Amino acid sequence: MAVHLISYLKDQFTPAVVDKLGSVLNESPVDTLKAINGVLPTLLGGLTRRIQATGGASAIISFLDKGDYSNVPLEISQTLDNHPPLSETVTASRGFLDHIFDDKLTRVTELVGTYSGVKPQSAMTLLGLAGTILMGVLGRQEQENGLTGSGLKTLLLGQATEFQKSVPEGLGSINSLLGFDELVTPTGPQTEVQGTDNFSGNAVDPNIPKSPEGDRRQENVRWLRWAMIAIAILIIALLIQKCSQNQNGVDGISTDSTARVESNEVEDTSAATKQSVEEANGQTADSTASGPLGIRDSTKAKP
Repeated sequence: MAVHLISYLKDQFTPAVVDKLGSVLNESPVDTLKAINGVLPTLLGGLTRRIQATGGASAIISFLDKGDYSNVPLEISQTLDNHPPLSETVTASRGFLDHIFDDKLTRVTELVGTYSGVKPQSAMTLLGLAGTILMGVLGRQEQENGLTGSGLKTLLLGQATEFQKSVPEGLGSINSLLGFDELVTPTGPQTEVQGTDNFSGNAVDPNIPKSPEGDRRQENVRWLRWAMIAIAILIIALLIQKCSQNQNGVDGISTDSTARVESNEVEDTSAATKQSVEEANGQTADSTASGPLGIRDSTKAKP
């Protein structure tokens, strides 16, 4: 069963989502749904025509590589719960839409609005919502799994005819504006990317070809993560060791807490002290001199 990008995007716009969008945009649910059915093949067909141009696929991949998709919602219903706000979601895809439609973007929204009965601004909002979801899926695949320009081209051209046939009859002006007559799937055997449908089960990991570049990126990220953890552990260990050392209260220099502190007091040599010592010991001079206790000063001993 082929990968159906249009079906994947259509599944985002459930009846409840369509009703909420109609209320937010001040449009009827019928007109809102009609606009959505025009927006989706226009978006996918426009992207396919862009990658058919010389250097188009590499330009789209280069654009996707620069994006940050950590806050890009995977489902449109998330934006209606104000996480993130609807306006931010629409703005996020503006650069992506400019890459796809170039100077024809305004005319595209006007034609969708005329066909469906919604305001051009409402058509732009719906196109921006679908564009954000598609950009998020492709962007994650490029950064996490190494989606290449060749893989993107294979994915889109494998469904080109389906995109062209999905354009509503009343929106034929889009066909001529964007050259949808050139949306034709090449003949030949099915490629791997056109085989099994993984989009319905896992939006983050659809069935898109991977490349060694994606594996290298993941390996580099894992290596860097472990290196940062090791450095953090080393820093913490050094801090703990530093804090455990004894420090004095003046300049933070480590000291030995077991060392005996010598007194800085000056020896008392006053006359009163000497007399007290003499009365107690019999002398004040060198007690190591030879002679009886108390008269060991040999210079004063009687003959």
